[in-house]
Amino acid sequence: MRLTEEEKKDILSKYSADTSNELLTYLKRHFPVREHQVDFMDNPFKWILVRDKLKPLMKNKKYLVDVISSEVEEMWISLGIPTIRKTVKKYLDGIM
Repeated sequence: MRLTEEEKKDILSKYSADTSNELLTYLKRHFPVREHQVDFMDNPFKWILVRDKLKPLMKNKKYLVDVISSEVEEMWISLGIPTIRKTVKKYLDGIM
């Protein structure tokens, strides 16, 4: 499924408040995304590196939010748990 730029902006606009740009930059640097193109699929298969293991992005968002939030909440506790989780969700929606 391909999204237009306008659809991407609509998805990311729901996270406009209560997110941290600093944490978002940290997530981009420390949780890289890998793509694997398969001939029979239109879109590449995407993986994210979490705890030195590749985890699939497709149909795995809730689990990834839990895992990534628990990884970063000790370092970013000043933001608060809801802000951390919302920022992680914004990051995952942006790379999906």
